[in-house]
Amino acid sequence: MNNLLISGGWFIWPLLVCSILLISIVLERLWFLQRRLVAPKGLLRQAQNLIKKDSFHTQNQQEIAATSQLGDLLQHCYQYRLHSREFVETKAEEKASEIKLLLERNLSMLSTIASISPLLGLLGTVVGMITVFSNIDVNGSANTDLLAAGISEALITTAFGLIIAVPAIVFYRYFEQKTVILMSVLQANTSIFLDFLYKK
Repeated sequence: MNNLLISGGWFIWPLLVCSILLISIVLERLWFLQRRLVAPKGLLRQAQNLIKKDSFHTQNQQEIAATSQLGDLLQHCYQYRLHSREFVETKAEEKASEIKLLLERNLSMLSTIASISPLLGLLGTVVGMITVFSNIDVNGSANTDLLAAGISEALITTAFGLIIAVPAIVFYRYFEQKTVILMSVLQANTSIFLDFLYKK
């Protein structure tokens, strides 16, 4: 492994940085985008029960808001309950936009890694190939074994760049879809909550 890294030239190091960033972002997003942390089941029912019992006081509101993005959204809607439904829906949309930004955090970085990794790998290969062919003398004679070894080493960066880019694209698409699903769940729960508030 060390020999591969060394033979890949200095272009291998930015690719290593990309791989570390990729792993960090994937692990962080896998944890953060769990349904139980964003929109836990039963939270809407809990808020409704507290309101029915007239126990949805400031402390309970803060506790629910701190549990998840859904709790924060429900508490945000509840504090404007004395206004018209249209006004509350507007406020809910504003809050949902903030939550969406949180759910999409680091996804642009993931997309960037997926884009630049193969390009860095290709650049490393091109520079490596230039170095290899510059070793051919004017008469066109060269040691074929050395040329083969040099070309093999030059291709290492392309392979490494693709190894990084492929999972980056896969996880980017996965997290993008996961965000859409979670936002749909938040929207559905908010709609049910507003129906409950304005039927009281």
